[in-house]
Parts: sequence; structure tokens; C-alpha cells
Amino acid sequence: MRLPLPWPRSLQGRLLATYLTLMTLSIGGLMLWMGVRLQNAVLDQAQHDLELQAFVLANALRDPLEHVREDDKEREGRSLPQLIQVYAQTTEARVSVTDRDLRLVASSDRREKTGAVKAGPEFAAARQGREENSIRWDDVAGEQRLFTAAPIREDDGQAIGYVQLSIPMAPVVASMQSMWWPPLAMGGGVLLLTFLVSLWLARHMAHPLQDLTQVSEAMAAGDLGRQVTPGGPDEIERLGSAFNRMAGRVQEMLARQQEFVAHAAHELRSPLTALRLRLEMIEQHGRTDPDLTARYLAQMQGEVEQLQRLIDHLLALAALDEDALPPPAPTDLAPLLYSLADTVSPLVQQAGLRLTVDVPSHLPPVLVNPDPIRMAVYNLLDNAIKYTPAGGQITLHAGAVGGHLAVSVVDTGGGIPPDALPHIFERFYRVDKARSRRQGGAGLGLSLVQRIAQLYHGEVQVESQVGQGSVFTLSLPLVQPA
Repeated sequence: MRLPLPWPRSLQGRLLATYLTLMTLSIGGLMLWMGVRLQNAVLDQAQHDLELQAFVLANALRDPLEHVREDDKEREGRSLPQLIQVYAQTTEARVSVTDRDLRLVASSDRREKTGAVKAGPEFAAARQGREENSIRWDDVAGEQRLFTAAPIREDDGQAIGYVQLSIPMAPVVASMQSMWWPPLAMGGGVLLLTFLVSLWLARHMAHPLQDLTQVSEAMAAGDLGRQVTPGGPDEIERLGSAFNRMAGRVQEMLARQQEFVAHAAHELRSPLTALRLRLEMIEQHGRTDPDLTARYLAQMQGEVEQLQRLIDHLLALAALDEDALPPPAPTDLAPLLYSLADTVSPLVQQAGLRLTVDVPSHLPPVLVNPDPIRMAVYNLLDNAIKYTPAGGQITLHAGAVGGHLAVSVVDTGGGIPPDALPHIFERFYRVDKARSRRQGGAGLGLSLVQRIAQLYHGEVQVESQVGQGSVFTLSLPLVQPA
């Protein structure tokens, strides 16, 4: 069974662990490479120095060795053993001289016995004229030593003997081990600096995200007034700013929804209350007063129609807010506008008004869905019919203006006061509340028109003068040719 590796669960811990792991592996590898290189350099230098000393000593011992072979006891100067002792003290190495058959002739170490010398790899290389080192255990000194050998040659190049030099490995090993301290100290300092920088960087990156998490959890618990403090790298700072904007929009949207629900409940309560009261009156007096029953039934029919319009508007606004509509397509609105004119003609005649349709047979296409546009223009026409007195004029006009299709509804009604113009597209807003209730308005028609215009990247504008009438214009961008 494999045990899971201990790995931090927090972002800060994971970032810190990742940085330290990568830096430890890279710096550790670099230190290992540097230490091995320095260690090998120390060993190579010791071997090279020992080989050079053996070569120099072999040349210096040629004449003393020849005199030993000739048993020249009258030779002036130092004897071979004396020279070996001097060289041993100078080089701090053990010097051993053998004849060509590797029998010990003289040694600087008295513990080394006469007779045949152990033929190590260094002697085999010296016989072949090569230089070679050997590290092995020395029974005489009882320690690990570094050996090398060089041939002692006559003038004709023949070897008359060999000189063997050896030094203990303990000082070399100590020198090799001391080479590890500089890279270890440097690596430790770099790792400490890396740890501090990584800790700062991990906190710098993780703290804004932790703050964002805490604020998100608080908002999920219902505290919608919380905001994060943007910080950290650019990406995380932009994320914090975007989250604040999103939180603000969510709070604003919820506030609008609460206001919308409150207004909708109020608007629904009024006709329902009126229906309930009339039903009670009919139940109490309907059998004895047929005229009252007929009058209340007609009024109830109006209340039901008002409820129907209100519910239709509410459902339409909900569908637009959720973008629950089919995809738009290039559409010529001329047939739709003529159809709407036929639809509202009975209402226009009943109100004693005149309707003029100024729409060409074909219009440049716009990228829309026909049903919402039909609802928007119908609401504009319906408002014009409601607020234009008998004998007035309503004009439906459409045409291309500067890359947009402008659909205008012009009336000769009473106009809109200047102080009300900035608010007429707000949901449930009425210029004349009492008159709007009598005419069945809920203050949603113009808000619905504006939402439909925004859905298709257009706009709705109004121009109005009190006593002269109003002009509502729905502007939609034309389909651009490929």
C-alpha cells in the first residue's frame, strides 16, 4: 500500500513547498557537481605532484644506485640511504628504491623489510614507461596510501631500478573534505535567501486569494456588503477588482429584484383586491340588483384584462432578463409594422383617433427576433392611444437613419413633464398614477421597450413637450453587409 506524500493543502504552503523543492534540487545538484569537481581536482593535484617528484627523484638517484650496484665504497658524497632520507623529509613521502627485479635496495622507512617488493600497478606502468597511481592499503604503515613509481634509467635508456613514492591518504582525504565547505556554505546561504523570498512571494500571491475566499464565503452566507482589497500580482489584483465589480452588480441586481418583486406584488394586489370586493358585493346583492351585477361584471372584466397585461409584461421581462429567447436573424420589419397597424386599428377607432402609417414596403434588415420587437412597438402604440385625447393623431414611421433603423410613434397627446422624462423607462414608474391605473397601466410597458432595445444593441429615445405630444423612437442597428 502506497502512502500519500505529505503535501500542503493550502495554496501558500504548496507554492512555498514547490519553490523550495525546485531550488533544493537545483542548488543541491550544483553543489554536488562543484564538490565532486573540487574533490577530484585535489586528488588529481596530489597524484600529479607525486608523479613529478618520482620523476625528478629517479633522475637524481641514477648515479647513487649505480655506485651501489658496483659496490663503490670510496665514492664521495652522501650514500643512497642518506639521499633517500633527505628526499623523504623534503617531500614528506616514503621513498623506496628497488633494482630492476623489484628487490628493495633502500627505503626511507626502516619498517620496510628487504627482499622483493609487492609489485603494484605503479611498477607495471613504470616498466612500460607510463605513469600510473595506485591507492591501496599499506601493511607496513597500516594505512591507506597513494603510490606511484618511476624507472631509474642509464644513459642508454635501460632501467637499472625503480623509485617508489607513497604518501598517506589521510591528509589528501582531509583536504578533499575541506573542499565541500565553500559550496555547502554558499548553497545554504542561497537556500536561506530562497526560503525567505519564496515565503514572501507565496504570501504575496496567496493572501489576496485567501481574502477573496473569505469574502466569497461571507457573501454565500448572506453578507453581500463585503468586498475584497485588491492586491498581489497584476492578474490576482485584476481578479479582485473584477470580483468587487461583480459583487456590486449582484447586490444591485438583487436590490432591483427585491424592488421589482415588491412593486409586482403591489400591482397584483390592487386588481385582486378589487376583484374580491366586487365578488363579495355580487354575492350579497347580485340576486336583488341585476344592474349592479352587470356593472361589476364589466368592471371585473377590465380588472382581469389588466391582470393579464401585467402578467404578460412580467413574464416578458423575466424572459428578457434570462435571455430565454431564440437566436436573432436578419428581419425586414415592414410586414410586422403593417400587421401591428391593423391590430391596433380597432382601438384607434374606438378612442376616436386617426392613425397614419408612414412605412415603406421594405425596410433594411435588422438582426432581431420578431416577437419582442412586435411587443415593443405595440406598447408604444398602446401608450399613444391611451394618452392621446379623442380627435388626436398617431403616426407610425420607420426608415433607415445613419446605419440604424428608426421606428417612431408620434402622438398629439398631452406630453410628458420635463421632470418625469428621466424616469419614464423605470419599472413601475407612472407619470400620472391615478390616470394610469384607470387605463390599466402598470408602469412596465416603456421599461419593457427599453430592455428589448438593449437586447438587440439598440436604444429607445423620447422627445416630448407638454400640450403638444410625444415622439418615441426605437433605434436598431442595421445588418452590415459581409
